[in-house]
Amino acid sequence: MLAADKLLLQSSIRQNAISLKEKEFSLHHGNFNAVGTQAAVLAGFTVTAFIEFDCPESASRVLKFFYYLASIISLSANILCVANTTFLSVWGTGLAMRGPDGSMARAVNGMYQLRRNVFLMFGVGMMALLVTAVFGSWLLMDPEAAAGSTLLLAYAMYLTFKSYRSITTMFHFDEDEAVDFTDLLDATQMLIPAAPLDKHSDKVARRAVAARDATPEIV
Repeated sequence: MLAADKLLLQSSIRQNAISLKEKEFSLHHGNFNAVGTQAAVLAGFTVTAFIEFDCPESASRVLKFFYYLASIISLSANILCVANTTFLSVWGTGLAMRGPDGSMARAVNGMYQLRRNVFLMFGVGMMALLVTAVFGSWLLMDPEAAAGSTLLLAYAMYLTFKSYRSITTMFHFDEDEAVDFTDLLDATQMLIPAAPLDKHSDKVARRAVAARDATPEIV
């Protein structure tokens, strides 16, 4: 009976520890999906601005150079963002669900380490798209209208950066104070043997689970 209770305790601790880590995995997975979707939308806008833009023949070569340069930077950054979020979602999920023991923690740690690169590429792509709009306004509009558009776009970039700083400051916390399941997972590794169960232990575990399921609940 004690052997069966021990096996049930070990299985319960392992299941609860993985469930806690799975919540963190779902958080990163949802964030990457949201960023990847928005990056794909921005990439579509950039492709439209790059392909369907009717540049006047008399336009300045310098303005055309910076316009196409900014559009290429925006397209490249957004495509890289979409690619990275797709790779992380596909291979991270595969590792967490189908990998060996400890794969859930490994997948979560990998997503957490690469999140800044994904967010950086998204920010570069978004800002480069606004810069593309600035040079596009000077290519298509009169100087007065182009100057007004430039001021509005510059103000939009300033507000975007200001919002980013204020929001990150509002929700900032020290990483040393973050919730960590390393101690729990380490304790679980110590409790659960690394070697597979023998036939006798496996039979005891199955009997314990059957006895638990057959026991009527006391209301």
